[in-house]
Amino acid sequence: MVPLRIRPFWQIRLWYAVLLSVCFCLLGLVPTGCGQSDYVRLLIATLKDPDPSARQAAAEALGTTKDPRAVEPLIAALKDQDTRVRGNAAEALGMIKDPRAVKPLMAAMRDPDYPVRFRAKGALNDIKEDPRAVELLIAALKDPDPLVRGNAAGALGATKEPRVVELLIATLKDPDPLVRGRAAGALGTIKDPGAIEPLIATLKDPDTLVRRGATTALGTTKDPRAIEPLIAALKDPDTEVRRGAAGALGTIKDPGAIEPLIAALKDLDPSVRQVAAEALGTIRDPRAVEPLIAALKDPDTEVRGNAAGALGTIRDPRAVEPLIAALKDEDKDSNIRGVIYALGSIGDPRAAELLIAALKDRDVRVRRYAAGALGDIRDQRVVERLIVALKDPDAMVRCNAAAALGDIRDPRAVERLIHALKDPDTEVRCSVAEALGKINDPRAVERLIDALKDPDAMVRCNAVDALGKINDPRVVEPLIAETKDPYVVARFHAAEALGKINDPRVVEPLIAALKDPYAMVRGGAAGALGKINDPRVVELLIAALKDPDRSVRQVAAGALGKISDLRAHTAQSR
Repeated sequence: MVPLRIRPFWQIRLWYAVLLSVCFCLLGLVPTGCGQSDYVRLLIATLKDPDPSARQAAAEALGTTKDPRAVEPLIAALKDQDTRVRGNAAEALGMIKDPRAVKPLMAAMRDPDYPVRFRAKGALNDIKEDPRAVELLIAALKDPDPLVRGNAAGALGATKEPRVVELLIATLKDPDPLVRGRAAGALGTIKDPGAIEPLIATLKDPDTLVRRGATTALGTTKDPRAIEPLIAALKDPDTEVRRGAAGALGTIKDPGAIEPLIAALKDLDPSVRQVAAEALGTIRDPRAVEPLIAALKDPDTEVRGNAAGALGTIRDPRAVEPLIAALKDEDKDSNIRGVIYALGSIGDPRAAELLIAALKDRDVRVRRYAAGALGDIRDQRVVERLIVALKDPDAMVRCNAAAALGDIRDPRAVERLIHALKDPDTEVRCSVAEALGKINDPRAVERLIDALKDPDAMVRCNAVDALGKINDPRVVEPLIAETKDPYVVARFHAAEALGKINDPRVVEPLIAALKDPYAMVRGGAAGALGKINDPRVVELLIAALKDPDRSVRQVAAGALGKISDLRAHTAQSR
């Protein structure tokens, strides 16, 4: 028998305190009888608890305190044996936003566990707003460790500060290819016109990793000067560089890239052909139609799928017959979704009968894709067949059928959709509620009000949105009640929906929502109040300009700009 481990009393007390601290910190409160100073010290001490779960909770709670005394202990916790402790410590340092954490977090991006590296990167992005942190990152560009220099370059790109552009351009000549690649990516993030020529020169870097970074960066900038160099890069000996160049050209969307991308459909590497097909779809040039039709017979199934998807984006009727033939192809496993999407997107009557028949296919994937695609085809028979599909044994088919009926917006579907709000699958109920909102039929009001009691929060959110669109007098009181929903996103949606209703009863609940503990809800309430012509609103929105959350202040300022009141414009100009 394994002996029962009795934890010492002091450890139980610490663990209990950690849990309380987490709860109170998240609520923005200080525990009764325990000052901020006391429980911060307690949490710091708990970072050395032998139980990793206690250390995890302590690291997380210290981030919510935002106390500078926690910085050094959390930096030490970045070397904890437990992965989650290291990850929580990194995230906590990002919440405190102290420049002392910059170098340790850059070192943490070498952590053997990806979750820690990911959270360390996020923390660096959080700290970047502090000018002192930017100076530390600039200094780190000269660190002897190439990984630190590379991480510093990447973090500087996230700041998007013009003053770092020249430094990053100089870093494109760093002796380490990793650093040069990160610098190229950072310049692409900043999108400064002065970086284009240096990035173009980097396309000739001897290291493939750097050239790959340059292609992605140039695509991000969308600068016309990059087109010819990227076209040349389609012939690079490295597969990844060619693929990156094809993707970048698709991002820039210049018609001059059509012929080179068509040529890339014959590249020896299938991954390059896949990206070239996708890029041709984004540019939407009729010249690509015939080459993409030919690519429907490519030996690689992913190329065929991307070619079908591209044809659906271009929406040229010439593609209908080849796509129908591709749907009947025996080897259709990987490209069936793209083919069905394309047929639905083109919306040609010739495809309607085939897609309607596909709703009865034995292959559940075919039925799923067909149900989704039929929303783009305006055919009387489609509505009736999609209504039948709401009883399909597969939940995803029912979900897609509901979404398609919402896109078609035919009143004949309302009664069956109302019944489907009782579907056992939450995803289906979500899709049905959204569809009823799009159709905007008063017959759905009572059942959507009932859906506000659904156990699934996202169903309630979609029901709230739908009721806001229908704008029926019966929806006001239920939506007001939803501003007290335990789920924060539901309260946000309720505030937004009330802003669409011209009823004096909505003002008081929205005023109350301006004091919600979550910034998301306060922002939703501020935006909604900006749409209401009520004299009480102006002073409240002026007060919201001092909200501790920047996003709420921005929404309040925008809302004031929509109100034709002298006091509002005076406040906005402060």
